Amino acid sequence: MTDRVGTGEALAISGWVRDSLGVALPRAVVTLTAVDGGRNLDKTKSGPDGAFEVKAPALGEYLLAAFSPQLGTQSVEVRLDGNPVEVELMIDVPGAVTE
Repeated sequence: MTDRVGTGEALAISGWVRDSLGVALPRAVVTLTAVDGGRNLDKTKSGPDGAFEVKAPALGEYLLAAFSPQLGTQSVEVRLDGNPVEVELMIDVPGAVTE
């Protein structure tokens, strides 16, 4: 993760937090950390429609996680290579059957 670029879309990770039924999860806590752990690099809460955006400090691989107090956590590895990244984080609803 040594490549540095200017601020902008290349370092932005945007997306939505939804439950496994497709319902937007507002106020979910979204954090960005290095893949190997460590401190949070960016943190935000999802908006009313579940949308969020976090910024990475440089190109490379990161762990993106969303937490909802009612449903738990979902995380995914993302790679920033200079192109905008969009992610849909889906947190399972206990007992819900999805197809």
